[in-house]
Amino acid sequence: MSKFIRNPVATGVLTLSLSPVASFAQIEEIVVTAERREVSAQDAPVAVTALSPQDLEQKQIRNIRDLQHQIPNLSLSNNVGTASGARIFLRGVGEDESRAPADPAIGVYVDGVYLGRQTGAMLDLVDLERVEVLRGPQGTLYGRNSNGGAVKLVSVKPKLNEEHLGVKLTVGNYGRFDARMTGNLGLTDSAAVRATVLSKRRGGFHDLVPDGELLVQTREVGAVDMLGLRGAVLQQFGDGWEAVASIDYIDDASDPAPSSLAPGFDDDDNLFTIDSGPRAACSRPPGEAQYRLLTTGCFGDHASDVEQLGVALNVQGELGGGYSVSSLTGYRSLEDNLATRISIPYFQQTDQEQFSQEFSLASNYEGPFNFVAGLYYFHEDLDLDFVFFNNYTIDLKVKSWAMFGQGTYEIIDDLSFTAGLRYTKEDKELDAANLGLTGMRTESLARAEERDFDAVNFKAGLDYRFNDDLMAYVSYATGFKSGGWSPDCGASAVGNLNTCFRPVGKEEVDTIEVGLRSDWLDGRLRFNATYFFNMYDDLQIGASVPNPTGSNPFTRVNVDEVEIHGMEVEFVFQPTEALELNGNIGWLDGEYKSVTAMQADILTFNGASIACPPGTDTDEEKIACNLGLEIKNAPEFNLGAGAVLRFPVMSNELSLGAHVSYEDKTWNLVANNPITARTDPGVLWNARMAYGDPNGKWEVALWGKNLSDKEYARASISNMTQYAAAPRAYGVDLRYRFF
Repeated sequence: MSKFIRNPVATGVLTLSLSPVASFAQIEEIVVTAERREVSAQDAPVAVTALSPQDLEQKQIRNIRDLQHQIPNLSLSNNVGTASGARIFLRGVGEDESRAPADPAIGVYVDGVYLGRQTGAMLDLVDLERVEVLRGPQGTLYGRNSNGGAVKLVSVKPKLNEEHLGVKLTVGNYGRFDARMTGNLGLTDSAAVRATVLSKRRGGFHDLVPDGELLVQTREVGAVDMLGLRGAVLQQFGDGWEAVASIDYIDDASDPAPSSLAPGFDDDDNLFTIDSGPRAACSRPPGEAQYRLLTTGCFGDHASDVEQLGVALNVQGELGGGYSVSSLTGYRSLEDNLATRISIPYFQQTDQEQFSQEFSLASNYEGPFNFVAGLYYFHEDLDLDFVFFNNYTIDLKVKSWAMFGQGTYEIIDDLSFTAGLRYTKEDKELDAANLGLTGMRTESLARAEERDFDAVNFKAGLDYRFNDDLMAYVSYATGFKSGGWSPDCGASAVGNLNTCFRPVGKEEVDTIEVGLRSDWLDGRLRFNATYFFNMYDDLQIGASVPNPTGSNPFTRVNVDEVEIHGMEVEFVFQPTEALELNGNIGWLDGEYKSVTAMQADILTFNGASIACPPGTDTDEEKIACNLGLEIKNAPEFNLGAGAVLRFPVMSNELSLGAHVSYEDKTWNLVANNPITARTDPGVLWNARMAYGDPNGKWEVALWGKNLSDKEYARASISNMTQYAAAPRAYGVDLRYRFF
C-alpha cells in the first residue's frame, strides 16, 4: 500500500509515483469534513476535491491562485488591479467585484472561519492538513455567499508529544527568495503549541516604460513582499474535549497586479511592458484631477499594503448519549491601502472587522439515522474610501444569523436519504456618497438605507452503494447570495437609469447533481464523474452603464434567469507503487434564459457587443442578442493532466513530475466585447524534480512553471487593458527538518 496520501477525487495533475517495492498499489483515502462530519471523500455524496500536503507539494500549489487547473470547472485569478484579491469562479459563477458592498459568491474558509471579503483572500497555503474545494451551492451547511461553492483551508493542529522544527527555502528567477520555518512543541501530555513563519520576496516582471517627460522613472512593477505568521495552542481537557486557540497575521506589501495594453495596441506587443501606446507621450499633469486620468504607461505609483489579523477558538467535545458538540469563535480584521490603475488610476483604503460564532451538534448513533445541526452568527463592519473618477466613501454594516440541520437515514441496506434545511436572516446598512472632486457630500449622489434579506435553503438527495467500491448519488440543492448595492455612483442617459449605489436583489440557485464515485482494479484506479444543472434566478453581475453621463460608467444588475450545466471527470490511476496518474476534465455550457430590456442595455453597453450587430435598436432585438452572449469567466472546456515518477537512488528517493493543462478561450466581460476582453490560456506546462530522504528529513527540488513561457492575459477590462498571467518561473526548493 502506498506510503503517500493521494487526492481521492483526482485533482488535475497527473502524478506518477514510483516506489521500489510491490507491483500493486492502492490509492489511499483522504478524510474530509465537506458535510461537517469526518468521512472518506469517496463516501461523501457531494462534489468535493481534496488535496493532501503531498499533493500541494508535488503539484506546486503554494497559493490559492495555484488551484487553477487542479480543479475541474474552476477559473481563478487576482481581482484586477489588486495584490491579494481572489476572483474565484466555479461552474461559471463567481464574483470579480472586490469592493464592498458586493459579496463573494465562493466562500473561503480558514479553519472553519468564513472570510467576508475577497480582498486578502488570495492566501498562501502553508502548514495545511488538507484543502477541500466544494463545487455547487453550499446553502444548507455553509449558508450565505457560497452559491458557486466553497474553498476550505484546514491547518495542521498542534501535535501532542512531538518536537519538530523544519525550514524550507525557495530561490528562483526574478530575484525570488522565500523562507518558511515551522515548529511544533508538545508541552505536556495534553497540551502542544505549533507556529509557522513565512517570508516571501520577488522582483517584478513588468517593466514600466513611460514615454516622454514624466516624474516616474522606468522601473519594475509587480514585486512580491510578504510576511506571514501563524501560531496555535492545543489543550485537551475533561473526557474527550479539546480546545485550539489560533492567531494569524499577514502583512502583504506586494505590488498590485499592473495593467498593460493588449498586444496590438501598445508599442511592442508585450504584455509585460507597460507603455502608453504608439506615439503617446507622458507628462505629469499640473493638478490632482488631471493626475487621475493618467493613461497606461504614464501611471507609475503602483503600491499596496494589506494587513490581516485573525484570532479563532475552536472547542470540541463528546457528550453522553452519542453526541459531539463544537463551538467556533472567529475574529478577523483587514486594512488595505491600494494605489493602482483600473482604466484610470485608482486609490483605495479599506478598514474591515468581522466576528463570527458557530455552535453545532452532531449525532454519533449506531443506528440508521444521524444528523448535524447548528446556529451561526456573523457581524461585519467595513469602511471603504476610494478614488475612481471621483472621491467615494462607503460605510457598510452586516448582521447575519442562521440555523441549520441535515440528517441522513439509511432506508434499506446501502440506500440512504439525506435532507437538510437552513434559515438565514441578514440585515445590511449602507451609508455611501460620491463626494466629487471637492470631497463634499451631495445628497443627490448619496444613498443611506437599510435592507433585510432572508432565505430558506434545502437539500434532498439519495445515494446508493452498489458495493464497497461503487457509489452513485443524486441530489437537489438550493443556495442564495444576499442582495446589496453597487459600489459605484453615476447616472445614465438611457432611460434616466439611476446607478448611484444601485441596489441589487438577492441571488438564488437551484441545482440538480448526479454523481458516480468508483474504485476499480483492486483499488488502483479511481474514477469519479459528476453532472450538474444550475438554475439561477436574479444572478448578480457587474457591468458597464450605457452612455454614462454621470461620474462613473459601472454598476451592478440582477439577470432574471441563467442556466448552466456541465460535467466533471476526475481520475487517479496507480498501477504500481512506482507509478501514479491522475487528471481532471471540466465542461461547461451556460446561457442567459431571460433578461429584461434594461438588463440587456447594461449587459451589452447599450448594444456595443459582437453579439449585437449595428442596427440592434428595439427592446426585442436587444433581448434576443443578449440571449446569445457567453457567460463570462466560464471556459467551455478545461483539463489538467500530468505524471510523477519515483524511484530509489543511493538509498534516497528521486521523483520526476510533469503537468500539462488546457483551458478554452473565455470572456472576462459580460458584453463579450471588446475582443481584448477574451483571454486564451491554452496549453501550459509545469515540471518538478526532487531528490531527498524518503523519511522526510531533507529534500532538494528543481521546479518550473509555465515552462513554454506563454504570454497570455489572466484577466482583462475594457479599453484594450489586460492583466498578464505570470511568465516562466523556475527555481530550487531546499527543505530540511532539524528534528
